[in-house]
Amino acid sequence: MTLTVFLAIVGLGLQATALPGTVVDVSGAAVPDAKLVAVMADGREAEVAVARDGSFVLEAPRPARLRIRATGFSSADISLADAPIPLRVVLQPSSFAESVVVTADRGAERLPNAASATVLTAAELANAAPAALDDVLRQTPGFSLFRRSSSRVANPTTQGVTLRGVSGSGASRTLVLADGVPLNDPFGSWVYWNRVPVAAVERVEVVRGAAGDLYGADALGGVVQVLTFAPGRARLRATVDGGSHDTARVSMFAGASRGPWFGSASGEWLDTAGVVTIAPEERGIVDVEADSDYRTGYMALGTQRSNWHASARVNVYSEGRGNGTPLQVNSTAWRQLGGEAGGLTGGGAWQVHVSGGTQEYFQTFTAVATARASERLTTEQWTPSDFVSASGQWSRTLGRHGLLVGAETHRTESTVDEYRYSLTNVRSGPFVVGGTERGGAGFARVSLAASNRVTIGLGARVDMWRSEPIEVPIDQVQPSDQSASFFSPRASVAWRLGDIALQSAVYRGHRTPTLNELHRGFRAGNVVTNPNPLLEPETLTGVEGGALYSAGRVSARATAFWNTLDGAIANITLSATPTLITRERRNSDEIRSTGVEIEADVRLLPTLTTTGQVTFTRAQFQGSIAAPQIEGNRVPQVPGVQYAAGLTWSDPTLLTLAGLVRGTSTQFDDDLNVLELGSFAVVDVTVSRGVTRAVQAFFAVENLLDREYDVGRTPTRTIGWPRTFRVGARIALP
Repeated sequence: MTLTVFLAIVGLGLQATALPGTVVDVSGAAVPDAKLVAVMADGREAEVAVARDGSFVLEAPRPARLRIRATGFSSADISLADAPIPLRVVLQPSSFAESVVVTADRGAERLPNAASATVLTAAELANAAPAALDDVLRQTPGFSLFRRSSSRVANPTTQGVTLRGVSGSGASRTLVLADGVPLNDPFGSWVYWNRVPVAAVERVEVVRGAAGDLYGADALGGVVQVLTFAPGRARLRATVDGGSHDTARVSMFAGASRGPWFGSASGEWLDTAGVVTIAPEERGIVDVEADSDYRTGYMALGTQRSNWHASARVNVYSEGRGNGTPLQVNSTAWRQLGGEAGGLTGGGAWQVHVSGGTQEYFQTFTAVATARASERLTTEQWTPSDFVSASGQWSRTLGRHGLLVGAETHRTESTVDEYRYSLTNVRSGPFVVGGTERGGAGFARVSLAASNRVTIGLGARVDMWRSEPIEVPIDQVQPSDQSASFFSPRASVAWRLGDIALQSAVYRGHRTPTLNELHRGFRAGNVVTNPNPLLEPETLTGVEGGALYSAGRVSARATAFWNTLDGAIANITLSATPTLITRERRNSDEIRSTGVEIEADVRLLPTLTTTGQVTFTRAQFQGSIAAPQIEGNRVPQVPGVQYAAGLTWSDPTLLTLAGLVRGTSTQFDDDLNVLELGSFAVVDVTVSRGVTRAVQAFFAVENLLDREYDVGRTPTRTIGWPRTFRVGARIALP
């Protein structure tokens, strides 16, 4: 994206022999890593030092031009003829055509990859109106959770990520990482988006398309990675805000180094009274606000030596939620310890990750009476889990080619301790189910530079999986052990022709059923969904192809995809009455998803940026011999059209104004396509202004027009957040 330069005289009385200036991003935060080169009228060049607070001084004689470069930002050459004092330089984030995406090749930056990817920087996240990360990601092509509800009030078990129409159940078919460590719940694969403090986030990378050759079973739809600020230099980031629905949040990050040692710490606290999620026409006495609160944080300590580095990190997270009625609640307690090391050997770079921890999840379920006048407790569930994982990889360049090889393993043990309540409130139990899941894999990818214009990527992964249920009482059906092995290949080619780059890929991937799908049932409204210990793995085969155009102020990309998910695990309706709908997780025969993603990034003026994206998806059940009643139906929770359009105007002498319109077409909440969720569009606006060099004040409004839109039908209609505002301040040092 282009560089916007604002030159303003503020009467500082400085001598004409020097030109002071500052480099900041669109949120007003300093960019201390910028590289400045002054070009004199006679062609001589001199590098200009940039201080940690983003300030610099151009000494006499005044140069004719200035070149600015910074990682993650667009670069440009600017003329300094008749430049006023001081010089204020605002760097715009790189366009998707310029971004370097480490996630696409598992952190090996030197191995180019043809995957479609979107990058959101810390500045772009700061200019977004929503406070929750998952809500911000809805502006990227095709991103959605199992339901439309925000993670601020949604039950965690519904927060499975869907990309490219690969859905069918609440399980996530997209891998979500934080600095290489999965955020997906090890028991159910849902995602706790709040586990990473927003003040610590440097960028988020969204890679679309199956990446099973590198990342395995959880990456059928793609990979989302949250990357936090590296702790290598002194840095302080903080956000304090509050607003509608008695919501308050504090988020902080601090990093420092001394000699070869470095460390960082981050934390976030949020409380909200929430909103009533039941639609007004269906509310009853029993309906209350769906509130939530959470506390999260991590500490990291490491060392950087001449040819190796190592670090350790501890994460803690706890949250409590009210799910919209007095008796429906859930809570989570998460503890995790991880270590990472890397270095140089054998002409390449090696890296090792180890992680393990525990989780305790608790939830209650109720039955709500007619007219929603009362409720009664039906079930209590405790789900403790222990998990551990390890991975290692080695990569190197071979001339213009690249090689990556690695292996990983994981183990998860979980139980579901369930108590049940009769119509007369008599408690029975516990009923205990659960099991242990083990997996191991080896993977490799090679990047071949066939010519200066053509790059070929070849990757493959071999997985081994085993699931062992715990023993159950003799009067229950004893599930059997399950095991499987998979081969997941991928081939891609990228071809550059001037301003146009063409790419295509073909791939195959697999997903094994989670312990949640195998063993845990749940109730949402009047819908009961039963587990199925006989579920088998599902297999995805896909093809994609697209073109990227980038010239001057314009970047545009269009990608077409075709995916077939064989043996897709879906929530299949078994029976339906006015008071109870019963479903079971089953392997349907096939889900076919085809579509097109279109993105554009245009700089209309040096001060004005516009972005837009639209995704067309057709996802249907095909050949469903196992469930003939859904043959030809649309896949639940996949809209036919998703779109977003944004506009950002930035003048650091005044303010930054960002607006976004996003929406989706209709979709269904069930496999029978009876419970329809209507189309909707919402408008978000953010205004920010620098108070000092280190402090920015902001005001944000979500759903500016206060549109009421469908989130779910259980079959009771639930709705999304009404108009919501936040006001606060951000601190960035440096």
